[in-house]
This record gives sequence, structure tokens and C-alpha cells, in this order.
Amino acid sequence: MKTQRGFTLVEIMVAMTLLLIAMMGILLVFGQAMNVYSYEQGRIIVNQDIRKLTQQMTSDAVFSSYFRLYPSFQDRSNNGSYNGSADAPVTDGGSGDFLVFFTETINSAGKPTITQIVAYYRDAPTPTTVGGVLVSTPGPVRRYAISLSTGIDPTSETMISILNTYLPVTSQSTNPIVVQLAQGLSNGSLFYNFYNRSIMVRGQVQENGSLYQRAASTYNFTISPRG
Repeated sequence: MKTQRGFTLVEIMVAMTLLLIAMMGILLVFGQAMNVYSYEQGRIIVNQDIRKLTQQMTSDAVFSSYFRLYPSFQDRSNNGSYNGSADAPVTDGGSGDFLVFFTETINSAGKPTITQIVAYYRDAPTPTTVGGVLVSTPGPVRRYAISLSTGIDPTSETMISILNTYLPVTSQSTNPIVVQLAQGLSNGSLFYNFYNRSIMVRGQVQENGSLYQRAASTYNFTISPRG
């Protein structure tokens, strides 16, 4: 009578080892596929954010009369100190994180009046110098727009008072976000004043989220008010 031979302990251990190796290979391939998928999804979202920002800023610039650039939403003077009374925007060749477009129309008296204000700013600390290099902290880009039916006479009010009235420093974190995370490249800031005629927007957009943390894209475009 033939006896049935079972698996030895060594054979079982070898089979389990091979099975474990196969499962590890499958999990590795699956993990790599998920990483690629997550990165591609993040890249798509980042590119959508860049297109949205580019189109919106271009449209706002085209309909504006002129712009002013400031170091940051909190710091509205180019000497590094905000005192709330002096208007000192960033001049040609400078950079900042607070860009304001003003639209002027001619009123019934034949005088120019400000009828719309549109602002873009990076809601992040002002770039700091570390070891002689400017370091920019990623933060959301916010947009604020207001139409002024009665208009403002720019000769009767200072620009700083207009900004303090319609864009108070305390409203920094309350305005709508247009880009989740952006980091400036122009001397650590997002906007660069080009001959007082145009604004160069140079930065890196990142997506906020654990799945998309590796996805980032650098952008560079120039916008100009109609004047």
C-alpha cells in the first residue's frame, strides 16, 4: 500500500518565501504606480492654477490704467517699514508681493476718478535674507476687487489712504484665494517692476496636499496695464 507523502517543513518555508517575494514585488509596482498617478494629478491641478492666474491677471491688467507694487500686504512702503501714512511703492527694478491695479475713468466734471481697484498679493511672510540669499516662504495668492460707483479723486486722497480704506491690513487672510501655494522667484518676491510699465510675474506654484506635495511648476509671464 502506497503512503501519501506530505510537504516537508523546508518545502513549505520555501513556498511561503517565494509567495512573500511575489507579493512584495506586486506591492512595489502598485506603490510606484500610485506615486506616478498622484504626481500627475498634482501636476494637472498646478497647471490649471497657473492658467487661471495668468488669464485672470492678464484680464485685470488690460482693463486697468496703472499699477502700484508694494513689498507685501502688510508693508506698504519700499523703505522696509509700514507707517500707514506715506505712499512709497516699489520702483523700477524692484520686487514685491502686493500688486494693485487701478482703473480710472473721466467723470462728468472732466476729471479722472478711480472706479475700480484690483489687488493680488501673496499671503506669506516677506522674504528674508539667510546667508546672503533671499528666502521666500510659500503662501497662497489672494485676489481682491472692488468697483467704486461714485469714484475716488486721486488728487484729493493719497494712495496709501485709499489702500488703507479699501484694503486694510487686517483683511489679509480674508480675501479669496486664487492659487493655493506660490513661492516668489524675483528676489524672493512674486512680482517684479519692469521699467514702471509692466509687471513680470515669476514664481513657483505648488499644490497643497500630501498626495500632491511633490508637484510644482515654475511660471514666468509679463502683464501691462493699458495706460
